[in-house]
Amino acid sequence: MTTAVPPDPPPAADLTPAGQIAKLRHGDPGERYYAAWWLGRMRVVEGIPALIEALADETDRTTQGGYPLRRNAARALGKVASPAGIPALKEALRCSDGQVVAAAAQALVEIALANNLDQDPRQAGELGTALLEGLRWVEQGLQTEAPAALEALIEALGHLKVAAALGQIRPYLEHPSMRLQWAAARACYRLTGDPTFVQPLLSALDHPNIHLRRAALLDLGASGYLPAAQAMAAAAVEANIKLLALKQLVEINLRCGKEASTDLQQVLWLIDELL
Repeated sequence: MTTAVPPDPPPAADLTPAGQIAKLRHGDPGERYYAAWWLGRMRVVEGIPALIEALADETDRTTQGGYPLRRNAARALGKVASPAGIPALKEALRCSDGQVVAAAAQALVEIALANNLDQDPRQAGELGTALLEGLRWVEQGLQTEAPAALEALIEALGHLKVAAALGQIRPYLEHPSMRLQWAAARACYRLTGDPTFVQPLLSALDHPNIHLRRAALLDLGASGYLPAAQAMAAAAVEANIKLLALKQLVEINLRCGKEASTDLQQVLWLIDELL
């Protein structure tokens, strides 16, 4: 009687920068998708060239026309937060996959904020021009996931305070999509400081749909509108979502130099109460 020989164990995953860069370039679709995520999660600067290559990949495409690998590559470049990724991400704003456009817009904001590019008028202006051109291009007709792209581009223009975008964003305050209305509301507030723009978001904190209450809460946090803090803390939403929104409210106002603000101190107190 012969004894069965157990099969060889699968090889251990090579969780090193070099190993994951190789997987991104030469692995199967699942390995490449994971490698892009890993390189972003670990903020591997050496992986930027491979991520830029993946951002232009044509092979990993869904039957609906989406590019999963490109989406992950764009997100990863945002996490790495190196300005070296900016030219490729600007190009990605013209991708036919709206999820790629959305990920690229969000990544450009992450890179800008991490490197204080929003404080440099020239660099902020160049980013704003690219995002505004991306918005116009999406409006002309996108193959897939156009609402996601529109929402992300509007939010990015608000984050970077691209004043020239106000006229392009205002019509979305009347858009049939509530999510696009709210993205426009928070962006218009960031661009003008006019509190009337955030009133729809405050009203939505009482919406019967909890998913919309959560979305409005997060949009209020991203708007930076400090007087909304009390209503945000009292909203009928899970405490962890409230904490996330209030944390973003604090971060935005700290970036604007409001460390000594009484309203900001109140937000910190509200956060402490929720913990």
